[in-house]
Amino acid sequence: MLRAFEAFGRAGGIRKAAQLLKVDHAVVSRHLSALEAFVGTGLIDRSNGTRSLTPDGVEYHRRISAAFQDISNATLMLRKRHDQQLLIWCSPGLAYHWLSPRLVDFSLAHPDIAFELRPMDYAPDMSINEADADIRYVRHNADTVPPKDCRWIELAAPPIYPVASPAFAESIAGKLRDAQDLQSMRLLHEESDLEWRLWFETQGVRLPDSTMAGPRLWHAHVLLDAAMSGQGIALANDFLARNERLSGQLVALQPTETPFKPASIGSYRFTARTDRWHSNALARFRNWLIREAKE
Repeated sequence: MLRAFEAFGRAGGIRKAAQLLKVDHAVVSRHLSALEAFVGTGLIDRSNGTRSLTPDGVEYHRRISAAFQDISNATLMLRKRHDQQLLIWCSPGLAYHWLSPRLVDFSLAHPDIAFELRPMDYAPDMSINEADADIRYVRHNADTVPPKDCRWIELAAPPIYPVASPAFAESIAGKLRDAQDLQSMRLLHEESDLEWRLWFETQGVRLPDSTMAGPRLWHAHVLLDAAMSGQGIALANDFLARNERLSGQLVALQPTETPFKPASIGSYRFTARTDRWHSNALARFRNWLIREAKE
């Protein structure tokens, strides 16, 4: 709640705060309402269709911003003292399916580095040293400017493709002739239908403006579990679903007439503060990560 409020006051709006936190604007709105209910007073003036801080909100924001800065300074002091410790945030799906299984190799190669992986569905606030680095999927059509005082590199831009369980694939045998046919099938989504919309766009399929049907499952690992249990068709890439495809738990769907076009709608990016970019432990982890992403 406090991070959402601090970002709202800093950015000057709910959508801009959501962009800073890399979450949906509805999440920010819910946190703001919950915080106002908790403190028992209005912090945001919503009159006349605008959203600005009330006098109480201005004072509260000033105080918590100072507290966040104190936390940042204390964290930075400790991390400079213990430079061989790393706190890495990562989107949950990638952390679960790709990064976590590989960390044992990193630990064996770099036993002097204490490592903490924190799967999170939003990006850390680098301005207060909330993490040493963040690994996250960023869509190609998203803002391409790194956060202030940060830099990033692209690790990979993997093609995405529809997957389903073998049983589900068998149930639609002969019905999937081209990409257009997928519209009438049970599609699984993360937090919204945007991923599917972008994929259909790469296939030259025009969709109606109405929201696409199908359950919202929010996290990639939950989405793929649903696909493996036969609940529908998910979008995946080799970073998320390679092992499941090799084991036969998922199959990549193929039309019988018009093949799917290769499609990439985003990339995995590694982001860190500029002033820590060349720190020993972080540089060693980043170089290892780059090598792993290329394999």
